[in-house]
Amino acid sequence: MPQPFTWNAPVTIAFGENRLERIGRDVGKLAGENAHVMLVSDPLLARAGLVGRAEAALGGAGHRVTCYAEIRSDPLSSSIDDIVALIRREGATCVVALGGGSSMDAAKLAATLARDGDAAESYALGARALPRNGLPKIAVPTTAGTGSEVTRTAVFSTPEHKLWAWGAELLFDLALLDPTLTVGMPPHLTAATGLDASVHAIEAATNQRRNPISSALALGAVRSLRRWLAVAVAEPDNLEARGEVLIAATDAGMAFDVTGLGIAHAIGHALGETAGVHHGRAVALALNATMANGAQAAPDAYAQVAEALGVDTRGMAPHEAAAAAPAAYDAWLREVGLKLSLDDHGLGAGDASRIAALCAEPANKTIMDNDSFAYTSEAIEAAVARLLAAA
Repeated sequence: MPQPFTWNAPVTIAFGENRLERIGRDVGKLAGENAHVMLVSDPLLARAGLVGRAEAALGGAGHRVTCYAEIRSDPLSSSIDDIVALIRREGATCVVALGGGSSMDAAKLAATLARDGDAAESYALGARALPRNGLPKIAVPTTAGTGSEVTRTAVFSTPEHKLWAWGAELLFDLALLDPTLTVGMPPHLTAATGLDASVHAIEAATNQRRNPISSALALGAVRSLRRWLAVAVAEPDNLEARGEVLIAATDAGMAFDVTGLGIAHAIGHALGETAGVHHGRAVALALNATMANGAQAAPDAYAQVAEALGVDTRGMAPHEAAAAAPAAYDAWLREVGLKLSLDDHGLGAGDASRIAALCAEPANKTIMDNDSFAYTSEAIEAAVARLLAAA
């Protein structure tokens, strides 16, 4: 596992085993001594004791803590509004997000709206500019996948739709990466969240807005995840593997924050909205069903992906190497135990047109149109049909 380090990217990143224990000092630097922290998390982490661990670290440094630990997967805009109201009522001066992407997305948007913002939904899809005078905020990811700790996007839901807000105002001031916090994830979630990071990385390295710097970060993340994710799944207490996967997820987040994503996320969001499929699993299955299209459209980029996935590409022309990437990715999904069939969600071939239609909705179409392959409605439906036929 790498030695502890700090890197001043657009979001300052601090990595280290048990790094959470020093978060009180970090809050002091951002919000002053004896700050009032709004800690945003979820019920599972509260039951697991991680919320209490964070509260102890903050309280031990002299900070007051108010906790909102009711975040659900795909957080509702109403929950974000509740956090904003609680911040204002309690007079919090700093926000700490502890959890996966849902907690981080809710917390970053709530912190941004805390002083002068209106209802969260009014900022959906960039309809309004975000306030620029939000509270300082720290991300403490407990999963290794979403990259939300370093992105300027916040995904949230209404009862009808999955939406997003975007802007530099949403960037955290500090991303605190502590691999000990990811040890409690069961193998199937370790696999799904790590594969979420792999999709971020592969889409960042291959979509229309890719560039050499983002691709270097993204392809490095793919190599690291290909080496270490299976180890983290098989050996849950292996801190070296946990740390490498956590860093790779953050690298992938920095890459796609610049480039955006692609078709796998459009389909993945539709699967989540339709049947509540876990996001990491949904996007991994979607990429598995669409990678051949991308390899055809961007062979030079997918040749590099194939190499990062472990394909021996020596002597291959770019189109030959690119064509080997889909099989290599499919084999990796099977290696880490991802269930490829969605029969456990009651989805079958008859659902393809309904899911494909959701990809054309505004929240997904922008993502889809950034893919290297130009998707027609017929091509989307064919890709979804392949996904639903997988076994």
